[in-house]
Amino acid sequence: MRITITIILVCLYSISFSQSLSESDIKKIAQKTNNKIKGVEIGNGITARGCLAIGRTLAYQYDVSNDWSPSLNMKEDLMENFKEAGISEVYFNNDINVDFYYYYGNKLRNKISIKSKEFSNLNFMLGDYESVNDHLKAKGVNLKLRKPNGWELQEGDRPNIVKKFSYKTNSYIILIKDNMMFLSRNEAKDLLSDSEYVKEIIIESGSYLKNIEILHQKIVTIDTYPALEFTIRGDKERLGLNLKMIMKNWMIFYEDKIISFSSGGFDSQEFYSLENLYDSITNSVIFPEQYN
Repeated sequence: MRITITIILVCLYSISFSQSLSESDIKKIAQKTNNKIKGVEIGNGITARGCLAIGRTLAYQYDVSNDWSPSLNMKEDLMENFKEAGISEVYFNNDINVDFYYYYGNKLRNKISIKSKEFSNLNFMLGDYESVNDHLKAKGVNLKLRKPNGWELQEGDRPNIVKKFSYKTNSYIILIKDNMMFLSRNEAKDLLSDSEYVKEIIIESGSYLKNIEILHQKIVTIDTYPALEFTIRGDKERLGLNLKMIMKNWMIFYEDKIISFSSGGFDSQEFYSLENLYDSITNSVIFPEQYN
C-alpha cells in the first residue's frame, strides 16, 4: 500500500493548485494515478486495478486473491499511511474524499470510504475558563468562557477587542463595546426579531469585507441572554492580496453593552472542521453575576 501512496503523492503534486483543486484537477490526478498504479503489486495478495474520479472523490480499485481478508483496523491503517506520507492535509484542504474498492474477480470483497474531513488534525478539547472580569477593555462586563487547549491566548490589539484565542490563521475574538441605550433581555429579543435591523447590523459587522454574503442567521440563547448568530463570507485585501474570509459570529445586547464573539479565518476546509469547536466555546460562556 505504501507504494500506491508514494505514486499518489507524486501525482498530487504534479497538478498546479493554490487554494483548492477543481473537479477537473481531481480528474487529471485520477488519470495520472491510474496510469501509474495499474497492475502494480502492492503485496499481501493485492494488485492495483486503477483509479477514477467521481466528483470530488478519488476511487482506488484493487484486485485481491481468494484468500485475502481485510484487517480489523484497515481504515485507520490507510489514514495513517496518508498522514505519514504527508498528503492527508492536501486531501483535507482541497476537500477530496477517498474510496478504496477491493475485488475478487467481479465480486466486491471490501469497500472503505474516507471523507476529506477525516484527514483533519484539527481536534481540540476545551481547557480552563478564561475570565474578562476587571479587564480594562471589558467595560465592567463579567463573563468567562473556555479556551481550547493548544490555542494561544492573546490580548486584543485593537479598540474594544478584549481577548482572542488564536491557532495559525484561525481566531476566536471577544469584543465588547458601549451601546447607546440600556436593553432588557425582552427588549433585546424584540429588537433581534426585526429582520431589517438584523440585516443592517450584520452588514455593519462585516464592513471590513467586500462582496459580503450572509450564509445564515438565527436567534439563539447564550447562557440566559438572547443573541444573534450569523455566518458571513467575503473578500479582504491585505498587502495587495485578495483573501477569501469566512466568519461565524454571535452578538449579545447586554444591558448597555454589545458583546460580540467572532470566529473564523480563511474560507477553507479548516473553518468547517473548526465550526463545532467555535460553537462549543460560545456554549461555554457564563455570566457569573446573574447567579449571585
